[in-house]
Amino acid sequence: MMVGEPVVQSGEEAANSILGKLLRRAENALAKDASRAISLRLSDKSVPEYWRLQRHKDKLECNAVLRAAEKQGCIKIEWDKRADENSQVERVLLLDENLLANYLGVVPRWVLIEQASREFASNLDRYPLLEQVLENWRYGSQVRNSKPGDFEVWISAIRVIDYCRNKIGDDIPIRRLSASLFSNSKRLETLVPYIDSLIQNDLPASIREAEEVFSELGLVKFPPTLLLAGDLTVLYGQQETKVLRPYIGLAPKEIKAIKGEVYFSYLLTVENLTTFHELVSQRPQGAIVFYTSGMPSPSWKRVYKLLLQELPRNASVYHWGDIDGGGFRIANHLAMCCSDVGFDLRLHCMTASLLPADIAIARDLLLAERIQIQNICERWSWGNEKDGLGTVAIEQEALPIVWPAT
Repeated sequence: MMVGEPVVQSGEEAANSILGKLLRRAENALAKDASRAISLRLSDKSVPEYWRLQRHKDKLECNAVLRAAEKQGCIKIEWDKRADENSQVERVLLLDENLLANYLGVVPRWVLIEQASREFASNLDRYPLLEQVLENWRYGSQVRNSKPGDFEVWISAIRVIDYCRNKIGDDIPIRRLSASLFSNSKRLETLVPYIDSLIQNDLPASIREAEEVFSELGLVKFPPTLLLAGDLTVLYGQQETKVLRPYIGLAPKEIKAIKGEVYFSYLLTVENLTTFHELVSQRPQGAIVFYTSGMPSPSWKRVYKLLLQELPRNASVYHWGDIDGGGFRIANHLAMCCSDVGFDLRLHCMTASLLPADIAIARDLLLAERIQIQNICERWSWGNEKDGLGTVAIEQEALPIVWPAT
């Protein structure tokens, strides 16, 4: 017996296995719009379970189940003429795939696809990725561990995305939203693969970390604290608050306006907390340092734009993050914010080829990750970073503290 082959206990199980294989052939044929006759030859290679029935009683039981399916119009049996009359089945031919599915007590793939198509119909224009999901399901492939009939996880993911996009700029507690939408405080966290695929509109793309996906939508486990360093005054709630050294922590939703107390030469955003603390301890006058806390949330981006609007038009805007897919995706979001306000974002210490040779390597970059980074660089004309990208990821914390040249 080959490893992984089913162990057949009885003639009835063998018959149901044979009919199940015939049904799967029908499902695959209908996915290709095939019009040819569908049959299954009971060879020892294609249907070993039939040939493993050692007892005469089990063989009779198996044949009886197949005859019952034939009487109901599901199949036609071709008997082996070399054996005793009607004792050895040579082939079963499909007559009616719907009757066969009903006989087996299963919902066939084509019915599940029709149902999923109806459920997806109103969302196909906004989420064209769903067409790819349906196509994969038609051929029996799973998508992000979802199979035909699992359309509800995709519909649930859309409900989350739509809700968050209607609340743009707000910080939304993950478990409170999950309880509100699904009456289950933890369900939303199981939907990350589907939410991320729909956001990226790219089925082959690697699924990002949950924290990155949630941040992009404004979903938070708890209200964030915004860390900011600079010679600034913030209209915080109903009062003005001075940003003291080395930095200040504020709730972004309470920030109404920001104004500078000195002339600013540049704004530097920083992806990682360790680097932020090291930078602010030696921050020069005229520099603003802003911690992104990984992927920036919508509420963070709102404050970022307030800062950008306070900068003089000849000031420089930099970002310093990890040299990996996540680091460049963060930079991509920041570049879009800058573009909205009329600034060009420049990258700081993210040209891998210019870094010291003894820098610690985090891991190898996946090919898909490298392609994504290069596409982001091309979009924003970050030619040095694109040309200097190597095959390895480098974490920001592995680099010495370097300030932008001004």
